[in-house]
Amino acid sequence: MELFELEKELFEKNKWLFIKLTEQKSLIENSAQTEYAYRIALAVKILELRADGQPATIMSDLSRGDKNIAKLKLDRDIAKGIAEACRQAILAIRASMSGIQSLISTRKEEMKLR
Repeated sequence: MELFELEKELFEKNKWLFIKLTEQKSLIENSAQTEYAYRIALAVKILELRADGQPATIMSDLSRGDKNIAKLKLDRDIAKGIAEACRQAILAIRASMSGIQSLISTRKEEMKLR
């Protein structure tokens, strides 16, 4: 690749990096909100079961087996996974940018030697 093409590619990666960093903020907020909703609903369900006289030994299993609680946990796990995937994408973009920067440096050194 020519120096111009490498610099253009680096510029594109930089744009993607800023897009992903912006996206990451909202994904982290969503992940935290889903965790919050899950924990609140779980606590409420456990209190309901306790008030109904359910044995303490099975309250946790019964609570987590509730369809609403299970759906909230699924939503939480998906949100965490998406946030982690975004984090991994950011790391991959940074690694790619680092490689391109190395190539640019090498090309510039080659140009000096000519």
